[in-house]
Amino acid sequence: MIKLVAFDLDGTVADTLADLAAAVNDALQKRGLKPYPVEDYRFFVGNGVDNLMRNVLKEHTTPEAVETMKADFSAYYAEHCLDDTVAYPGIAKLLKDLSDRGIKTAVISNKPNQFVPKILHKLYPDHEFSPAWGQQPEFPRKPSPESLLKAIELCGVEKDETLYVGDSNVDVMFAHNAGVKVCGVSWGFRGAQELRVAGADVIVSDAEEILHLIRNYE
Repeated sequence: MIKLVAFDLDGTVADTLADLAAAVNDALQKRGLKPYPVEDYRFFVGNGVDNLMRNVLKEHTTPEAVETMKADFSAYYAEHCLDDTVAYPGIAKLLKDLSDRGIKTAVISNKPNQFVPKILHKLYPDHEFSPAWGQQPEFPRKPSPESLLKAIELCGVEKDETLYVGDSNVDVMFAHNAGVKVCGVSWGFRGAQELRVAGADVIVSDAEEILHLIRNYE
């Protein structure tokens, strides 16, 4: 039986791509560098903000450039992280259904931690996640499993009672490293093929399928 469903944020419960792209492109243009199309960011994001900056800076990458880009990105994103960010269809209903069944929910993301509660509160104001974490100093970023294992401990459940839901190969590796079941979502940034190759236990195409999956584990 599943007692905890933990979600990735970007590309899983929130379509954040346009706002992430705008923030990074603003930082690039401040350095006199060419911005990227929004769609390119599907493959730039998901592995932490430092790697995001290295991905866009390419041959211009230096430690100083990464730190400057991060500062400019954070300042812009703090003001604009909800301009175009929206909930994916069916997620609000899924969260309510999980809550009604007594199933705990969490969010664990590689996004900088300060942005996670702001986005979740805006998109899902009536739902309480326990916990909801972004990248923070006490945990290495995904796919290292420490943050998920800590969430499992805090929720008082077992690994075999936990399902992690995400949209990328990093999410699949994260769940596998923690020893929990993993559900890939094809509506996210990366698509079903990456999830399939990474070894997701199951891939769903809409939120309602996640509830059906949980019933199958009963």
